[in-house]
Amino acid sequence: MKMNKLAMACGAALLGAATVAQAEFSGNVALTSDYVFRGVTQTDGEMAIQGGFDYNHDSGFYAGVWGSNVDDATFSGASLELDAYIGYATEVAGIGVDVNALRYMYPGTTVSANNTNEFSLGLSKDFGAAAVFAGIAYSPDFFGAGDSTYASLVVDVPVGPATLSAIYNSSDFDTATDYKDWSLGVSGEVEGFGLALTYTDTDITGADERFAFTVSRSF
Repeated sequence: MKMNKLAMACGAALLGAATVAQAEFSGNVALTSDYVFRGVTQTDGEMAIQGGFDYNHDSGFYAGVWGSNVDDATFSGASLELDAYIGYATEVAGIGVDVNALRYMYPGTTVSANNTNEFSLGLSKDFGAAAVFAGIAYSPDFFGAGDSTYASLVVDVPVGPATLSAIYNSSDFDTATDYKDWSLGVSGEVEGFGLALTYTDTDITGADERFAFTVSRSF
């Protein structure tokens, strides 16, 4: 699920806030060894092909769509996730501010609650030696789990041509079990292709830690 993912990782939101005024239309495509969202695989540990399109206005308003294949058993008959989002990004006193609304959709699912709305606020600051992102998201009925909140903290540290990322997230639900997830990753660019290797784990009982390798391209 894309957004803060509207980053494949939350750290991408730092880049999004900084580049809003530079282009009107853009696209992206990615191939990942495992689609992991908030610590949980969406493809049962299998590969995913992902991509989307974005429109950014100089005023700071943006909108876009993003999609990925998902495991149809997990999403009650749906093999595709399609996200649509709209938001506004600006800077206030040197701090990036991003507010947005996102709709998760799963065409063909037999469980209507899988189609979920979420509203987010993100704050970011680049200190040079490190960039920090903090975000909070709210859903009135997150995949049927009632009122839900998701808090995220991301620290990106540039090391030469690469970036090291540390992410800690907390998911709290009205009618489901709360949990935490965290990840460590390294990313960079080679010949115009983005490369990222990410380790993810959670405190969910019986859940496995995961590694994912992703190759992406923006255009």
